[in-house]
Amino acid sequence: MVFLPKTWHLISEQIIEGCKQNDRKSQRLLYEFCFPIMMKVCKRYTINEDEAVEAMNASFLKILKNLSGLRDLQTLPAWVKQVTVNTSIDFYRSKKKYNERNRFTIDTEYSNVQNTHFNFDFVESKMDSGQIFKLIQELPETTREVLNLFAIDGYSHKEVAEMLDISEEASRWHLHKARKLMAQKLEENHYVLNTSRYETK
Repeated sequence: MVFLPKTWHLISEQIIEGCKQNDRKSQRLLYEFCFPIMMKVCKRYTINEDEAVEAMNASFLKILKNLSGLRDLQTLPAWVKQVTVNTSIDFYRSKKKYNERNRFTIDTEYSNVQNTHFNFDFVESKMDSGQIFKLIQELPETTREVLNLFAIDGYSHKEVAEMLDISEEASRWHLHKARKLMAQKLEENHYVLNTSRYETK
């Protein structure tokens, strides 16, 4: 489900057409609509406020450039989110220097956890989203990106592998690593990880 900003009622076909014609007022209204969606996504895929803003601005430029591809105004929130996810991943890849260490040889530890879906209903005691977000931001970069894409945004391991330019095995390895690290962090913060439910993709 995509969060609908308070400015949703302000967005009309006329505003979209105005943006296509480079009308500044229309672009400002669209930006106000897109901002909470874009920022929420960008913060998950970057490590600080400056990077989030940079990725968000790049996302909005792509949105403006590709408005002709928007077929239905009702799909605008989901479309904005999709563009922002893709742009954030491009941003991540531009910052990340890939080398052969990104290609993992899966060890015996992995063999017991393939196809495991990280379960985000993991806190049996009360823990707000801000605390969860903070813990996720502490994960290693690639592990964090895999967790975001797979567990939060719902991509398959095949899609994650293609987006991050890693193997499907590496995607599963990172998901398993994320689960272990989050369990450790939760334990350190006196929370309990519920590992009773897993799904496969």
